[in-house]
Amino acid sequence: MRDTRGGRQRDYGKAAGYARGGVPVLLIIDSVEGTCTLVAEQEIGPFYVAYDRVRSDIVGGVVGLPLELQITVISSLTCKPIDNAAVDIWQCDAEGVYSSESSENTVGQTFLRGVQFTDKLGQVTFRTIYPGHYSGRTTHIHAKVHIGSQDADRTMTGGHVSHVGQLFPSDAVNAEVYKLAPYDTETAAVVTHAEDRVWTQQHGSESQLKLAKVGNRLSKGLTASIALAVNPRAVPAAVGPS
Repeated sequence: MRDTRGGRQRDYGKAAGYARGGVPVLLIIDSVEGTCTLVAEQEIGPFYVAYDRVRSDIVGGVVGLPLELQITVISSLTCKPIDNAAVDIWQCDAEGVYSSESSENTVGQTFLRGVQFTDKLGQVTFRTIYPGHYSGRTTHIHAKVHIGSQDADRTMTGGHVSHVGQLFPSDAVNAEVYKLAPYDTETAAVVTHAEDRVWTQQHGSESQLKLAKVGNRLSKGLTASIALAVNPRAVPAAVGPS
């Protein structure tokens, strides 16, 4: 805890921040004459580690609300799914702590970090937990998309980065989740989207997750989904603090 630092899905209604119809929205794209809207770049943040292990389950023994995260990667040039793109994600645990960080006393731990390669539909699915929160930032999950990488014995190698961004649950769902253990022990104030620099200055609304409950109780977990349109030929400039 810190004081400062930069089964079956059912419909629970739009006001609560969940997807309608009981099924997560897998693809939301603005398409004009065969082109798709490029998702905004966002800052990488201070906790990126080149942990290139290919794995779908990134929980790593930490405790939290189960979250199944599906990410679809499409080409902004063709509007078609990108096969074999490497999706690299990292996030904090329920207490707002990142693994593999000396400042967090977690060097040697690798929880909540991992890479997967997209299938022919451009999709990957990670088994993780709902991220916690910490002072100065709204709730988020970090993501990179790599193009041209290879899976060498369950390790990502080569390629180039075509997108760096962050994925945001809704404020309404954050409020519900943070009433549950172990999230309810965190004393840092919850930062809303409107109070968050990345959300307000780096087009955070373009990467808001679609969420749905699993079963009939929140405590059973959530699914989350998002589509990211990237330019597979580009290497975008870094955004935000270096």
